Amino acid sequence: MLFYLNERKVTIPMSLFYYMAASHGLPTGSFGKKNTTMTLMDYVTYVNPEAKNHTHMQTLLENYPKGDKLVEIYETAEDAAGLYVRGPMEDQDASHIFRFPYVYEVHPDGGSFQMNEEIKRSYPTAYPCYQKCLTELFHYLDRNLEIGEQIELFSCWADGSERFEEAAKLEPDLTLKLTELLQAEEFEWRTQQYIVVKK
Repeated sequence: MLFYLNERKVTIPMSLFYYMAASHGLPTGSFGKKNTTMTLMDYVTYVNPEAKNHTHMQTLLENYPKGDKLVEIYETAEDAAGLYVRGPMEDQDASHIFRFPYVYEVHPDGGSFQMNEEIKRSYPTAYPCYQKCLTELFHYLDRNLEIGEQIELFSCWADGSERFEEAAKLEPDLTLKLTELLQAEEFEWRTQQYIVVKK
């Protein structure tokens, strides 16, 4: 069983960052996770009393002596995987990359935006989480785009104000139909890849 504090995680530097741009505002937050929320005290009392013996939990209980801090409980790693969308970005002009004005950061929360047979063989335990993050992304796009609409996807290594400085106006590396993505068994969103998805 996994648990997380009910707060956002900080992104580690040198990660691959993913962005999407739309012609209209999109919902933000976490999508696709299956969790139960409870207090620390309820967790160590009713769910996992052994957790009181772990150093990490002892530190949490020292920091929150009433045990009223909320935690998210997941039965499996796959339950903890999903999609996190943040934005729209307002601190930088990305019009030299994207045609659309609403730019969002997208994170494969607990997995990756890649699935193929090689990854499945190399990481059989983590693969369901990778696959779930991608399918959650595709279903998110399906829920939030109307027929005929497009969305732009771009990835890069940089974050912060320098994230788009070296990227020139790009022609799409790929133009894909959302219906194809919803049925895809293999997909990898690579660095510096600019993708247009049409519904």
